[in-house]
Amino acid sequence: MNTKWFNRFKNKWFNKIIKFPQNDLTIALYLIFVFFLIILFSIKSIPILTLGGGLVTFLGLIVVALKVRLTQKKQTLLISFTAKYLLEKEDYYIDEILGTLIAGTWNKLKIDPIEEFFATIKRLSKQSDYEMRRRVAEALPALYQIDLDEGKELFKIIRMDWDDNWKSDNRRRAIESLCYLIENDKKFVKNNFHIIDGDEIFTIISLVEILDKFGEKTSWEGIENRFHELKNELVERKYSSDEIESISELWNILDLIRYNPNQAIKKFEDLKDSSNIYVQICIDRNLNRLSKRFPERILNLMGYFINKDKHKNVRRPIAKENSIECLIHLLQDRRISEKAKEIIWKLVSDDDEIIRLATFDKVEIILEVDNEFGKRILEHIVKRNGHSRLVKRARTLLDRYEMDTRK
Repeated sequence: MNTKWFNRFKNKWFNKIIKFPQNDLTIALYLIFVFFLIILFSIKSIPILTLGGGLVTFLGLIVVALKVRLTQKKQTLLISFTAKYLLEKEDYYIDEILGTLIAGTWNKLKIDPIEEFFATIKRLSKQSDYEMRRRVAEALPALYQIDLDEGKELFKIIRMDWDDNWKSDNRRRAIESLCYLIENDKKFVKNNFHIIDGDEIFTIISLVEILDKFGEKTSWEGIENRFHELKNELVERKYSSDEIESISELWNILDLIRYNPNQAIKKFEDLKDSSNIYVQICIDRNLNRLSKRFPERILNLMGYFINKDKHKNVRRPIAKENSIECLIHLLQDRRISEKAKEIIWKLVSDDDEIIRLATFDKVEIILEVDNEFGKRILEHIVKRNGHSRLVKRARTLLDRYEMDTRK
């Protein structure tokens, strides 16, 4: 490419604006990107993911391609980065990308170049603060879709995560993500049915739930024996009697959910005030599994467990990924939508920081289902939330959706 017009354009504009090394191919890609950006903004029916704000932010981040394709109700998002963007290690913009992955707005994602992207995510998984590591852990299901092998490497890192304040909480999230691998890599899942030093009971609870799901999907005959081995290991490791009791109760509950849902919902209601707090946690972690059959009773239980007089560890499972997705589904039922809204509002207003953060992870889906309610949540967070990173995320989403509305 060596026309007089191109050289004049390059010398007059690009050499002044772009401060890093260029070549004709790079500049051509910029021109193509700007051209397609104009086309995309002119077509209202195609959703666009903004990774910062205006055109200057796009050029600064060097996002050189964005393409959305709908095929058989599946959306494919292609994001291409240049090495410059990744080398700058703009953690805030990586946080935005993780937010999109966690929200599940896109069913299948593909990111290029893969190696640099995952190298950045691995760095964040090892060296960043707890909240960024939490976001990586929550994004694992989407990261498996992007690249299974790289996703499994991230799992190994997060499975060993430890935080002085939050203990093994991210380990629990890593275990929960294994349910997305059962069909694709049974051996990997099976090899991770074990306890690691420092695992809290919450991580063990998630391990038992994945064990049950693995048995259901694979008809593994050794599932019962593996559970009892796990329980015996808890005794050997000197977990408390309440913790061991809750694991036994959980195993019974999971069996009832599958084979006798009527008895399961009754047991949920009977044990909601159990003196064993871990039993309460086991119940509200699995409420979503009966929501299709008993939507109103499940909403009542969710509302009960989110009350402020309940311990924060009992309230937190209602903000868990599948519980929030359950609430969003119930939000679409006119008979009970107001009750679902009330619970979601309590979650985004909760005094507990992790409940607010985890609930916000799915706010993009809420915006798709009920845009007005979603915007109320975002405005509420901007005005009244004390978590600076959460406020920044809310402002970014507000700007994005206001821009979409104006188009």
